[in-house]
Amino acid sequence: MTFNVPQKMKSLFAAATLALATLNAGCSDKAQIRSDAPVSRSVATRELVDVPFPPSAHSIYYLMFGGGLQDLEFLVRFDVAPDELDAAVDHLVEWNNKQMGRALPYPKIPFSGITPPTPRKDFQPVSWWDPSTISTGYYRGQEDAWALRIFVDQTRSRIYMWQN
Repeated sequence: MTFNVPQKMKSLFAAATLALATLNAGCSDKAQIRSDAPVSRSVATRELVDVPFPPSAHSIYYLMFGGGLQDLEFLVRFDVAPDELDAAVDHLVEWNNKQMGRALPYPKIPFSGITPPTPRKDFQPVSWWDPSTISTGYYRGQEDAWALRIFVDQTRSRIYMWQN
């Protein structure tokens, strides 16, 4: 005996199955990818699929953690050519706003007086994450969910990006 199941019903069943599998995995699993040694742009792009690294990005370090449905922590540090620094930061802001479907302003604030976040204890050691060493730079960030906090070291042409 065979049943003729309409294509629309098959698609609905596949979508429901995928949603349940994702929900089940999201409620119980934790995943972490990281590189505590510098990697190239091509390696980082392969691991961090859609992060828009500029062409000159190098010495890339990262830590991405996901646990449950709402626990996300993402830290990345990379160096760029000095003439690409500000454009790279602008592009990260545009990318995040587009990904999240919003238009947060991300004002540019002098770095002095900004307290950068410290990675969670269960991520330690994270020796490459130290924006507190910035002597000349600026901050662009928002406190909204999934927004970026970007710390720019103009002396070393280095970008620290944190998202949670």
